[in-house]
Amino acid sequence: MKLEDILNDKTLTFAGAGLTAFWCWVRFGQPFFGGKNGEKAVLTLLRLACGLLLTGASLDKLGDPAHFSKLISQCYDFIPASLNPLTAVVVPWLEFFAGVSLLLGRKWRGAAFLFCGLMVLYSLAILWDLNHGIDCNCGCFKMDSPEKMSWWTLARDIGFLAMGFIVLVSPGGYAALDRSTSLNS
Repeated sequence: MKLEDILNDKTLTFAGAGLTAFWCWVRFGQPFFGGKNGEKAVLTLLRLACGLLLTGASLDKLGDPAHFSKLISQCYDFIPASLNPLTAVVVPWLEFFAGVSLLLGRKWRGAAFLFCGLMVLYSLAILWDLNHGIDCNCGCFKMDSPEKMSWWTLARDIGFLAMGFIVLVSPGGYAALDRSTSLNS
């Protein structure tokens, strides 16, 4: 079984919703990790998940910006054609560096803000395409994926936005290189 068969829109939607629900349960329910330590552990897990998502999404696009530019022109026709090459180069690098920053916990709050901004833009772009009947692969994780955009894709990105927002507004977590903003004590 291939990784892309496992990491489809439905699976990622439920995984994102599950992590968000897990945080809500620990934060507002009965914390089984021991109060604030449990919340910090879950926040760290959410930060790492957001970092893995962005880094993983960038890898295929970084390797072939010309192909990504072509995908942008086919699927996202509201972006001016003159900006496609720039978008195809800049967006994957934004994803990559923000993802690495979230994984390492270095300048993670700015990276979480960028993560949320990207998820809002991606959600709006997918909503635009779904409402205009554009039938193509979103290019999110694998540019040549046979999976087409659907309402699950939109739900997935909104779930990711929720995860990123929790990370953005959280006080911090474990395993962060930014000691001044992390709750390592």
